[in-house]
Amino acid sequence: MYTYCLLPTAYSLPFTSWGVMITTSIVERFADGQAIVTEGIISTKAYIILSGQVKVSKKVGEKNVSIGILKEGDVFGEMGLFSNSPRTASVIAVGDVNVGIIDKKYFNELLNKTPAELKLVVNALVERLSATTEKLAKVAIHFEKVRRTMDALSVKTAEEEEKR
Repeated sequence: MYTYCLLPTAYSLPFTSWGVMITTSIVERFADGQAIVTEGIISTKAYIILSGQVKVSKKVGEKNVSIGILKEGDVFGEMGLFSNSPRTASVIAVGDVNVGIIDKKYFNELLNKTPAELKLVVNALVERLSATTEKLAKVAIHFEKVRRTMDALSVKTAEEEEKR
């Protein structure tokens, strides 16, 4: 299980590539192999990896396809801050992991301080990212079908070679 940890002072994590600080006072701890985000579940939180690593995977057909590994300082689950749509991937702890939480209320407070023009740009990016994610999932499904077909053909070809 994970534990919530309300810190007496906010935990700040610098994002050097963006030159900003994100502050969170809620930390969740996860053990190795524990699910942090489950594909298909609706959630309105984003996560900042404070320590450790996580594996991101997506279900394609009957298989879980590894999307990648995220490390300290990386953010995931950000789409949940913008929409009430189901999670598009699962995120699993690799070793012990501490994550800071950005909940929708806090995010909206930050967003309300943002100029209207920037909000338009952010919303456009979110819509495009969502559409791209869906297209990539369809490509992955098609790729998996092609791979299975090629595997079946190569086995068939190998069997024919052995018969000769």
